Amino acid sequence: MKKNTAQKTSFLLLIAFIVSVFPKNSFAQSALGLTAIPPRLEITAKPGQVITKEIKIRNESRVEKTISTSIRDFIVTDDLGTPLQIENTDQSMNRWTASSWIQTSPSILKIKPGETKSIVLTVITPDNALAGGHYAMVLHTPSSDVSITQTGAAVETNVGTLVYITVPGDINENASIKEFTAPKFSEYGPVNFKTIISNLSDIHITPAGSINIYNTFGLKTAQIKLDNTNIFPYTSREFINTLDRKLMLGRYKAQITAAYGTTGQLLVATLFFWVIPYKLIALLLAIILIIVLIIKIRSKKTPTSSTPKVEELEKELEDLKKKYQDRK
Repeated sequence: MKKNTAQKTSFLLLIAFIVSVFPKNSFAQSALGLTAIPPRLEITAKPGQVITKEIKIRNESRVEKTISTSIRDFIVTDDLGTPLQIENTDQSMNRWTASSWIQTSPSILKIKPGETKSIVLTVITPDNALAGGHYAMVLHTPSSDVSITQTGAAVETNVGTLVYITVPGDINENASIKEFTAPKFSEYGPVNFKTIISNLSDIHITPAGSINIYNTFGLKTAQIKLDNTNIFPYTSREFINTLDRKLMLGRYKAQITAAYGTTGQLLVATLFFWVIPYKLIALLLAIILIIVLIIKIRSKKTPTSSTPKVEELEKELEDLKKKYQDRK
């Protein structure tokens, strides 16, 4: 237990050091007219096993490009899952690295416009490989494509494939919902939900689940699915989801349920929020009040206007009685 704690502490200290020393290099799946296929490669390899895979790179530009391929370790330090390549690291301090396990052939190739070429990727898993996740990136760098930053520094723009290697064995899988929030009161929808899930595992996880919305009467009125996104070991990932409805009224319950890991562990969190279109309600009440006042005013005028008619009828009745008596 102490050994695992020391490894985790060393990894977190390494992240802090790298972020402060190394700048963020541009990494994309499609840039400068190049496309890496696939953008992500997942491999399961036992200790001592050798696995061969094929990856491809396509030249979408109108000029021939000379590409050099290299292998780098990477880490993720933000809640958006941005991969940050690292170089010249002591791999004994980072149990998640895998660049030393990977070889590619060829390492340099020329690609004509519109052409796709294959690269053989070989993973040689060490006999003493620790169970869990190990990560690296295969970078393809055009020899003549260099961009200049505002400070005047030259930065190479790379495209590549993220390689996820899982070594089976005694793997710790644990995660938690670090944050689940939404506006407590809104006049109208849409309503935005922010979820941050922390991965406390020895391997990356891909939470699968949804946010269920229940109305005041406890009936489910909507379901919002979570994006299918990887979360790296000992990092967090932010999810933004939207309940895309305009008119809503009352107190609502939102419950997020997400499964992760090989045994389907569950993450659950609940929140409550109100949606009351108070301006619309005030307008409707004002209209109803005006209608009621108009009815009352009209009802008061009706008896006064009918009084003279009643008196006239009574007078005519009296006159008729007198005429009848005179005839007798």
